[in-house]
Amino acid sequence: MDMSRTRGLFQIGISHLLAPIASRERVAVAAQDVEGVLRGLKSALGLGEAVLLSTCSRLELYGTASDPERVRAPARAWFIGRAGVEIETALVARGGGAVLTHLFRVAAGLDSWIVGESEILGQVKRAYETARGACATGPVLNRAFQSALAAGKAARTQTGIQNGVHSIGGAAAMLARGIFGLRDGGGIVVFGAGDAAEAAVRHLAAKNFRRICVANRTAGKAEALAARVGGRGVSVELGLALLTEVEVAIFSTASPAALLEPAALADVMRRRRGRPLFIVDLGLPRNVDPACAAIGGVFLYDLESLRGVVARSVAGKAGETEKAEALVARAASACAAEIDKAAALRVPREAAACAAS
Repeated sequence: MDMSRTRGLFQIGISHLLAPIASRERVAVAAQDVEGVLRGLKSALGLGEAVLLSTCSRLELYGTASDPERVRAPARAWFIGRAGVEIETALVARGGGAVLTHLFRVAAGLDSWIVGESEILGQVKRAYETARGACATGPVLNRAFQSALAAGKAARTQTGIQNGVHSIGGAAAMLARGIFGLRDGGGIVVFGAGDAAEAAVRHLAAKNFRRICVANRTAGKAEALAARVGGRGVSVELGLALLTEVEVAIFSTASPAALLEPAALADVMRRRRGRPLFIVDLGLPRNVDPACAAIGGVFLYDLESLRGVVARSVAGKAGETEKAEALVARAASACAAEIDKAAALRVPREAAACAAS
């Protein structure tokens, strides 16, 4: 009897490596919808265990199946049905130990376009906790994700992959500073209070940008983040009104629809009387309608625009990246051995209790 559990591992998804932002935008699953979509996929595909990871850079399904090859075609059909046939060439599927290697690299920020990216570790943790809370995980993915999170932390503390720019928010702040490095104290409004927004706010505050407003649907979150950097918390509506005054706006919300449309922005620009407005959109789906870029005086940057900002930083991490890759490879191999060693043992109590609830 084959007791290998890693042989039943399955993963499929798209990422920034092959899929442009428009494709990732169409396939993305909002945070509040992840659990429901995960339950549906697990049932429809007949997966034993499943985790769905949705970020601005990727949408990936991890699972276990008695016959992973049988799962491949319907899983591809689900992705294509969600985002269109143009993503077919961007879809990548993996099986067995390759799934663990990929997951561990993702958690360590080695598969991110910002090497050592800090936000992805928290995103992987939230994806796992959502799946576990939905009773969608079991002994294999519990071990895989817990070990990957531990390895991701180790890669960051034991190597220098977080030297330089290591977050999307930090890259946005660097871009904002480069845009109008002519003077400190310029006005900036940041929409959102999540990880990327917080990183942007902290970096900007550290560079002496004191006129910082944080806009969010939840007033308490906006005020709490703004208070930590001596800024001002406002509503999204007031934040949009402030576009007539500030030099830079950074959008990083989970809004399913654009917060800023061309007609509204055109009105803002008329009131600015020729003063340019620089906008950095970190949202996925995008928070700012791409058509806004055509408005005179508007300089709109999205996630793809940030690649050039971090290119030099990434190049300078080559040696540390090699160390992190070796650490992660060893950890993934050890995890595979642990999973296969435990294959003959009874399901852990936590999985049994979860299945009975």
